[in-house]
Amino acid sequence: MTFFDKLSKHRTGNSIQDVKVRLLTTFSFIALSTSFIVFFAFSLSLVFHEDAQIQQHLVSFEAIGVKHYELSQVEKTELSKFVTAYYNLDALPAKLRENGPYPMGEVTRFQSFYFEGFMVYHTEFEYQGQTIPMYLTIGARSIEFGDDNWDVLLGVSMLLMVFLIVVLRFSLKRVFEGLMSPISELSQQLQTKQDGQFQVNERAIDEIQQMTQHLNQYAQMKERLGKQELMFAKYASHELKTPIAVVLGAAELQAMKPDEAFQTKQRTRILTAARGMQNTMEVLLSIVKQENVSQVNHEYQVEDYQLDMESYRGSNHSTVPIDLVIEQGAQVNFPRVVLEMILKNLVSNALRFTEQGIIEVTIGSQGVRVLDTGTGYHPENGTEHGLGLLIVQRLCASYGWQFEIRDNPYQQGCLVELSR
Repeated sequence: MTFFDKLSKHRTGNSIQDVKVRLLTTFSFIALSTSFIVFFAFSLSLVFHEDAQIQQHLVSFEAIGVKHYELSQVEKTELSKFVTAYYNLDALPAKLRENGPYPMGEVTRFQSFYFEGFMVYHTEFEYQGQTIPMYLTIGARSIEFGDDNWDVLLGVSMLLMVFLIVVLRFSLKRVFEGLMSPISELSQQLQTKQDGQFQVNERAIDEIQQMTQHLNQYAQMKERLGKQELMFAKYASHELKTPIAVVLGAAELQAMKPDEAFQTKQRTRILTAARGMQNTMEVLLSIVKQENVSQVNHEYQVEDYQLDMESYRGSNHSTVPIDLVIEQGAQVNFPRVVLEMILKNLVSNALRFTEQGIIEVTIGSQGVRVLDTGTGYHPENGTEHGLGLLIVQRLCASYGWQFEIRDNPYQQGCLVELSR
């Protein structure tokens, strides 16, 4: 097992439910962390507040300490349950003496955050002409002023934690309703392979609604391309069946009659059909493989092609005349086989829908136009027009031309224009 296989095996899931669980865990951690920070901040505030109160309490015994000394001149006396007065540095306990000397008129704190900590207030006073030092001491945690405050602090912290978890959970639910639920709907619709359009809740965010619109557009494009590919296959099948039938028929006829003139005629039919099939295959393959891209910038003289409009009638027995106009010096980047296939499709399409009038074909360097006086162009009948016109449209796109079909602007009929 490779490293990437192991990594994939141990990787957490990425489903919407997995993401929801991870987000909920993250938000719960945020709520707990926030509550802890608040609790810690309040605790420090209470500790400092208690220290300030203890300092004030200690300093308030200064006058009492002086009175005690005036009554009985001793080196040590207990002024209260927590406050002790020392009137000589040597009288201090060894632990307190080691941390001296103490600044005059200030309260000195040692390890005030621990129960073993203490505070010392150093001052002095005059007694019978002598300056007497006095050290008032108290334990750093001897007096608990904030028992009620600690209960309030714990209660506030717990309420804050519960509040944050509830609010964040509710917010997470709303986020998933607005963001993840539409994605789940789209995923479900994709899995069921529905034929209709994709739909999401109207409350979905704009980006998801835009994505849904694009999915619908892609689905329509896929359906349209599928129909075009089917039309393309039908056209290719139709174009190849006729020359193959001609080749097979002529080959069978050759075996039936040994006359040389007859044999020559059949060989000519076979060669003509084979060349036509070869030209058709070249054009169709060039569309599929886009091999003609390198020929886009090569120009061909149209007059050298010697185009035969009558050969494009095929099996159509229409007697509508075809008028061909080639502008002087006209050049196009279509090879002959490509131009002939384009004209064959456009002219045969015009003949199929034109019973009277005329078909005009104009070829110039900047455009090719086929104008008829038939029934006109009806988009709803795109399949009837489309088999040949699809090939024309793809050839134009390959060689950098634009294809347009619309009604005849001058009279009844249809106009097809190819322009660079």
